[in-house]
Amino acid sequence: MALLLSGGPALAATPSPTPRHTQRASSASRARQPAPKPPVAVTLGSIRPAGYLRATSTLHVRGRFVNQSESGYQRVSVRLRYSSRAMTTRGELEAYADNKGLDPPQAGPSRMVAATLQVGGQQSWSLSLSVRRMGFQAFGVYPISVEVFNAVGTVLGHQRTFVTYYPVGTYAQRTKVAWVWPLIDQPHRADDRTFVDDRLERQLGSGGRLSTLVSAAARTSTPLSWLIDPSLVDDATHMGDTDGYTITGDVNRAQSVAANDWLTSLHSAVNGDRLIATPYADPDVLALSQRHMSRDVKLATQEGMRTLASAHLGGATSSVAMPPDGLADQATLASLVASGSRTILLSSAILPDGRPETFTPDPTVNKNVSGTNVKLVAYDDTLRKILASDTTDVGGTILAEQRFLAETAMITGEAPQHARTVVITPPRRWTPSPAFAKAVLNYTAKAPWLRAVPLSDAESLRASERVFQPQKGGAGLSKNYLSEVRDLSVRVQQFTSIFTPPASDFTLGIPRTESSAWNGQSRRGKKVRDTLKSELDHDAGKIKVLNDGITMAGKSGRIPITISNGLERGTVSVTLHAYSQNDTRLRVNSVDRTLVLEPGHKDQVTLDMKASANGMAYVYLELLAPDGRAFGGSHVLHVRATGYGRTALLITGVSLAVLFVGVAYRIMRRRAERPEESVE
Repeated sequence: MALLLSGGPALAATPSPTPRHTQRASSASRARQPAPKPPVAVTLGSIRPAGYLRATSTLHVRGRFVNQSESGYQRVSVRLRYSSRAMTTRGELEAYADNKGLDPPQAGPSRMVAATLQVGGQQSWSLSLSVRRMGFQAFGVYPISVEVFNAVGTVLGHQRTFVTYYPVGTYAQRTKVAWVWPLIDQPHRADDRTFVDDRLERQLGSGGRLSTLVSAAARTSTPLSWLIDPSLVDDATHMGDTDGYTITGDVNRAQSVAANDWLTSLHSAVNGDRLIATPYADPDVLALSQRHMSRDVKLATQEGMRTLASAHLGGATSSVAMPPDGLADQATLASLVASGSRTILLSSAILPDGRPETFTPDPTVNKNVSGTNVKLVAYDDTLRKILASDTTDVGGTILAEQRFLAETAMITGEAPQHARTVVITPPRRWTPSPAFAKAVLNYTAKAPWLRAVPLSDAESLRASERVFQPQKGGAGLSKNYLSEVRDLSVRVQQFTSIFTPPASDFTLGIPRTESSAWNGQSRRGKKVRDTLKSELDHDAGKIKVLNDGITMAGKSGRIPITISNGLERGTVSVTLHAYSQNDTRLRVNSVDRTLVLEPGHKDQVTLDMKASANGMAYVYLELLAPDGRAFGGSHVLHVRATGYGRTALLITGVSLAVLFVGVAYRIMRRRAERPEESVE
């Protein structure tokens, strides 16, 4: 948990002597062990006043602690520690947040809150201290810590955080903050008809992650740019269909009220805001670019724009892009530019400041990519990590809020005479508490050292001294995984091409398998890929030749072949191509013929064949797509040639008749001669 941070020294037993030959192994073993838990875990419940302190403020801190050790303690007290010296750099702030170094040097009055604290015991506490007594002098970020100690003064646990002081009359150029608000999930379908799970329903409903994000944004005056994955909108739209939806295994679900309510809320919340569309299903652009699959990025971008337009979220743009995790190499930039992007948001980790100055610079830098001038815009990676903090409980929310306020104030305080712009975006699949999501937007609008601006303000800035440092090393989706996706993509394209017009339920399945959501979730990605392949095999198998075997009574014949379109929807155009396994034994003299089959219909093609020998022969029948390639494999027709045609059968029949007449005549003649022989 975010609240269970290690504190002061725990009570330690006197160590026993250790044999010399085991000391090195024991040291190595201890180094691998996680840091021990403090005897007492301290949780912050509230800090007032919320936001920042004035000279006349009194700081009120409330919380709870719990004894998580195996010992009880007597006369347990709490105390607020603070420093009258403001922190000076973001690095110092980060080190303190990471529990490095000492707690603040100055101690406020202590307060005993438990005469006895039993094992597992809990106790609420509250502390107050005036700002005047704390001695804050100027605008800045000040560290504080709440510590718990026992009757002999041993610190049993502590909790660090920050407060921001902003006295009346402070002169500082406000830092402009541009928010990019992500609305991205993972794909929940393989092909267009089949959901692989029913997890999205919970996220769209009241209290769900996606509901929280839309609700928080709808209640703020802070301008936002929405980063929206079109496949999320597409999934929600299909769940809201009046006919319901189907999950793998033929599990039917009724129409989703939650999905329809969420879509209504989304349309209302984004009214007037800028919409940035990711490529459909938010593919792992870095991995695809490194595997020479940039064409998939472009196609997913086009499909994404079409999807949002059909969902009446027009006005979305693909000219702004943000690759997953804000990471890119040169190939990634080229891929995004080829897809129409002219502004690319990247992590400040790969767009660091190239100057010796120690304050945070503006985020924008110009770069020529494949002959096109592009804006690279850095979002602040440290702020992104702060937003990613665990805020699933009250204590985590308070810590994250105080750190967010402190970090933004530190950016302003680094160079208060220089107005600068910071781009903030949470993690793509952000899971904040509702309170935290609302708080960060509210603080952006009301904190006196911040001013909320649209992303276009950051794009229009003059170039800073940031330097593009391409991402090195491997990408998220593996080479082997994408190799199988590439093979499946070829099959999907071929199957789609036989429809009139060319369209199928499988086209969008490919970007779904390439989603960045599967980075670290390979099992789920494989499930989507395997489900897509299985459904494709099932549908392709319904367009087939029905004949298996036939007997040809003669050396030549005209053989009818039946082709069926067993699909419930979709008119297909296929060409029947037939060829013999052995032309010397059996020759097929027919040309290829194209058939147009409506769903549920059949048609016949007649093949001319000529046999040069009796017995079994084999003819391969293939259904060709418009590009001339076969799909579904070859169908084998067994042809049995007898060698007797109609004329041959007639001659044989006449000969047999003459033979039978002759035999009958001789028998009758013999019977007529027998009586004469017996009289003599």
